Order: sequence, then structure tokens, then C-alpha cells
Amino acid sequence: MDDLMLTIIDDEITTVDDQSNDLKKWKIAIIDDDQGVHDVTKLALSGVKILGRKIEFISALSGEEGRLLLKDNPDCAVILLDVVMETSDAGLELADKIRNELLMDNVQIILRTGQPGYSPEEEIISRYEINDYKTKNELTRDKLFTSIATAIRSYNHLRALDESKKGLRNVIEASASLMKERSVHDFASGVLQQINALFNLSSQGIFCVSQSPSDGPIELIDESDSQYFVVATSPSFHDFYGKDLQDISNSHEVEIAQNTLINKQNQIQENLCSLYLSTPSGWEGVVVINSPLSLNEVDEELLKLFCLNISLGLENAKFFTHLNNAAFYDEVTGLYNRTGFIEKSSEILKSAKSSMALFIVDIDYFHEIIESLGFEFGNMVLNAVTSSLNRDFLSDGIIARLHSDVFALLLPDTNWHYRDITKECSKPFMIEGNSLRLGVTVGEATCDLSTETFDIELLLRHAEIALKVAKEHQRGVGQLFESKFEDDKRAHLDILADLRNGIANEELFLVLQPKVSMTEGYVVGYEALIRWQHPIKGLISPNAFIPVAEQSGLYFDIDMYVFRKALALIAENPAITKPISVNVSANSLHHSDFISELKKIIAEKDSDISQIEIEITENALVRSDMAIQHLRELKALGFVLCLDDFGAGYSSLSYLLKLPLDVIKIDRSFVTHIEKGAKALFVLEGMLQICQNLSMRVVVEGVETQEQADILIALNADIAQGFFYFKPLTIEEVLIKAL
Repeated sequence: MDDLMLTIIDDEITTVDDQSNDLKKWKIAIIDDDQGVHDVTKLALSGVKILGRKIEFISALSGEEGRLLLKDNPDCAVILLDVVMETSDAGLELADKIRNELLMDNVQIILRTGQPGYSPEEEIISRYEINDYKTKNELTRDKLFTSIATAIRSYNHLRALDESKKGLRNVIEASASLMKERSVHDFASGVLQQINALFNLSSQGIFCVSQSPSDGPIELIDESDSQYFVVATSPSFHDFYGKDLQDISNSHEVEIAQNTLINKQNQIQENLCSLYLSTPSGWEGVVVINSPLSLNEVDEELLKLFCLNISLGLENAKFFTHLNNAAFYDEVTGLYNRTGFIEKSSEILKSAKSSMALFIVDIDYFHEIIESLGFEFGNMVLNAVTSSLNRDFLSDGIIARLHSDVFALLLPDTNWHYRDITKECSKPFMIEGNSLRLGVTVGEATCDLSTETFDIELLLRHAEIALKVAKEHQRGVGQLFESKFEDDKRAHLDILADLRNGIANEELFLVLQPKVSMTEGYVVGYEALIRWQHPIKGLISPNAFIPVAEQSGLYFDIDMYVFRKALALIAENPAITKPISVNVSANSLHHSDFISELKKIIAEKDSDISQIEIEITENALVRSDMAIQHLRELKALGFVLCLDDFGAGYSSLSYLLKLPLDVIKIDRSFVTHIEKGAKALFVLEGMLQICQNLSMRVVVEGVETQEQADILIALNADIAQGFFYFKPLTIEEVLIKAL
């Protein structure tokens, strides 16, 4: 494990929201197999206060120790978690247990690793709810403090929300029958009944409240004129229900209600009683009953207390309604959100006889719509899609907007398939008078209720996997989930875990494929190629692990590994005097630490780089100016630079003019067709002529037959690489066959 690099700043301790009160300490768990990391972290944050509390560190040196530690400390606020401990993914396994076994939903997890350039996949970050990710050499004292302070604020906020939810639930459940009503209508109806019970009446009445509070959350405040709606009535006033007071005429009850609201106090007349209600957030209400109310002193106090309880109950009912909507419904479309969708799925299951089908619908290129036309137009698009889904499917199942431009549709016993959904959702619709047609991609997952147990979370995961596969291979159509997709994903993760171990244990080795002068017949250089000898699985093809490395952030580690191995090979085999070319991936060329890491490797053993050539592909040059800048820095260091696979991708002749290139490698695809087609021959001849006129060395890849070699020689090509001359050779074979 690499040491944690911390810069200790000798200055006054920084605190956040420092308070003098003596609260209990924040618990921060350090779970790392390097004791030095524990010591340095504690030293760096000693004496710090955050939100007025000191920090208490608890420690574990392995994933299993960490699990037991956290089990005994459920009030831990932040976990500084090493990724690689007793196993290469011990940290991620522990993260899974923290969320799914220990059920610590609020604790903030900050992953730390000593491997620069490695970053977890987005799916891993999302699955384990990772709150932050840092390499250890990033964490100076200031940055560590900032990460901890931010995490504690988030933890404190989440805990406060939990407490608020618990408090609201306790108030509603522990209060009298009135307080148990969770909707404004039910609450108001209960008030009318309770007044009769409290004062031994048999009256009729109405209850109305303001549409929005005057001092509530900004999203609840209506900027229009205040309106008062009748939310509950006794049978005699049923015609008033749901109306604005201003729309009801010729009613003494409404008149006294309006006067009560104007004067903001109770009004008791001979045959009418009107009670004024005001909540802390500024909702106003009035209860009118058409019975005489003769009150003694005790009854007056009881009435005041009752009105206070009604006000508090109204506040709770109003906010509960708002929170319920926020928790289960999407604000933009009015559809269920993910939580509401999952909750409602059990009701849909009751109506299913044989099967359930889940479709996840993703709008193609929605982000481009947002970038071009803005969020307001994007919301119009989302609502148009919502209208289409509601029209076709609302009566049959449930619909949700899971996030951004992704919708979910759950249907029982349906004949719909993803192709039908794609076709239906791709029909044109109108927005602001313009016809718009969208493309969508659909992921489908099904559950046969005769053989499977319905699990909405599992079904969602399967549909999301199918959607991901569809977006990679069938965008604009869709994909039905197949079990092999999950197997492939599991295999991907297995290879990734093994690959990290393989790099650490130096299981990867180099083979060399010679480059040959076709006219002279001797070897002029080599290309270094990576191979992996797994201790159990044997030789693993590069096609199996290189894509995994690129997707998972290990590309940089592998490129640096190859570079280090190439230098060692040259040092250990002085008989190999020809240059060795090393491939650098596009991602490495864009890595901010690329040049500095190369210099560090060179300096480690005072290596001679005169025999090292750097090969980069064309697609590495089209992403940013950083790649071109790094290329120039490589040239300044003395490397010979080779442009690999020229002509296969984003070919630009301007590269030959503006970049410090020494060698051009022509892609094998041009050689493959020169025996069969004149066009391929003319193109290849032109490429060779241009490079030769620019005094650049040219290497032709993929030469596999004598006929191809003869044609290339006739075109004045000199250097070739391919199976016709040599397959990739081990170092021992090179020393015997290809010096």
C-alpha cells in the first residue's frame, strides 16, 4: 500500500461553525491496512472541531475488522475506507455490507486508495452509495479537512431529516384521533366531528383553509392572491365542498367565515360559531358550525386549547401532504418517482395473474436537447412523453420517471414488448405548435409469476442492465434482459479484481513482435505487447482484459507497468540493441500525471530511454490539447514518436505537419485489401509517398503473405510488421531468433 501523503500546516486550528456547547463527538472510522495512514490522519485532524463538536477516531486494519467495528458503532458519521486491504476489493465488499447488512444509510463513505489514476466505475459508486473518492496523495491536510467537514454536514443533514420524519410520525400517531389523519380533507372532517363530541352538539359545519402558507417553504408559497378553499363539510353544506369562499354567495356561514379571516379572531353569534386558526407557517383556516355555543370560563379555555391543537394538526397534515408528494412523486411530470414506483408496484402485483413486465424507456440524446434548447424546453419534452405514456398505459399499470430522461413502466399480464414500446414512444407529438419526433431506447425485464418470486428491485436492475446493453448495441430499439448479461457483468468484475492482483503480483509480462526491413531481411526494432499469465486460469487473452482495464480506470496503471517492464527488459538483456516501441493508450495521454509519472519511473533506476519508442493511436489526438502538449513533452524528453494505426480512425494529414512525429505505422486494414482491389493499392501508394516525401519512417502493419510483401517492396515500402515475418516472441525466443 502506498503511504498517505499529508501536508501538515502549522497554523491555527480551523473549525466549522464553532460553538461553545459541549456536544458529543463525531465518530470517524479509519479502515485501512496501513497503520501509518491511521496515525497521520489522526495527527492531521487532532483538535479540530466541526459544527461545534470534536472528532473521535475509531480504527480497523481490515475489512472484516471494519465490519465488526461499525456494527458496534452505528452512530459513526464518516468512514475513511481503503479500497485494497486483505483483498483487492475488500473496501468495496465492506461498502456493500455497510449499506445492505448493517443498514447504515446516513453514514458518509469516502473511498481512499494509494493507486493514482484508478477511479471506481460509476455503477460501483452508485451501487454502494460512495459519497467521495480520493487518492491518498491528494489528501493534504486542508483537503482532508474539507472532505471530512463536507461529509459530516451531509451526515448531519440526513440524520436531521430522519429525526424530522420520525418526529412527524410520532406526533401524528401519538396524538388523539384528529392527529392521526394524514390528509387535509380527513383532518378537517375529523375536526367537525370532534367539535360536536367536545361540546355535545349535533351541528352542521364547514372547514376552509388557505391555499398556501404566507411564511412556509418557498415551493409552497403561491404568489397569486390568497384563496380559501372549503376542504370539508357536513352533509348540509355538501355543495360548498371544493369551492373558493369568494365563489359562494348568499350564505351566512360564508359571511362569518370571511369576517373571521379579516379580524383574525373567533366569532360567536347566536346561532353561528366561527373559529379562527393560524399555523406557525402562516396557513390560515376557519371552522364554522351552525349551532349556538354557550361557553363558560372552562369551556373558553378548552376551546382555545382545542383551536391550538387544530392549528398544529393542520400544520402537520399540510406538511405531511407536501412531504408525501415530494417523497413519492416527480415534481416535473407528476408521475411516481423511483421510491413511489417501488411502493406502488406491490398493488399492481395483486392484479397480475401470470406475469409482470417492466420497461425502462430512455430518451435518446436528451442531453443534446437540453444543451441546445434549454431546460424549460426539456421539461416540455418530458411532459409530452408523460402524456403519451399516460394515454397508452396508465389504465393498465404504473408509470414513473426514475431520473433525468428515464421512465419506467410496469405492466401485468401484457402482450407489449420493447419493440412495441419503442414504436409507440417514437410517434410525433406537438410542442409549442411544432411537431417533434423522438427516438427512445428500451430495456425490458419480465417476471414469470409461476416460477419466479416478484422482486421489483431485481426487475429494475435487470431492465437497467438490458437498457445499457441496448444503448451499446441497439440504440433506438431496445433489448430484453438475458441472464448472460448478468453473467458477463460478474465476469467483468471478476477479471477486474484478478487484474488488480495480477498487476500487484507482476503476473503480466511482455512479448516482442519484431519489425523487419523487407529489402534487407533483418530486424530493425520491436513492438512490446502485454500478456497475462494467470496463476490459475492460465494465459488470458489481451482482448479479455484490456477493455476491462480501459473501462475501469486501470489503463494508466497498465501503461506505466509496460513502460517500467520495457526499461527493465533493456537493462537485463544488453544483447537486444534494437529499439522497442511501447504503446500508450489515449486515456493515459490525457492523464494529468502522465509525464510526471514517466519521469519518476525513468529516475528510479537512472534508465536509458534511447532504445524506447512511444506509439500513440490517432484517436488519442482528437480529444484535447493536453494530448498534443504531452506529445511535445515526450519529444523534448528524447523519445522517438510513432503514430500507430494511421488511416484507421480520425486520420488528419495535418498531424504529419504540426506534430513532432518520427514514424508512421500504416494500419493493417490497408494491407489486407491490396491483393484484391486497385483502390486499396492506390490509397496505400499515396500514403507511402506522402510519408516518404516528409522524410518519415514508415512501418506497414499486418503483412501476412509473400504476395503482400512483394507488392509493398514494389511500392518502396521498407519496414514491415506481421505474421509473415514474425509472430510475437518471448524474450527467450527473441534472443535466439530475432536479434
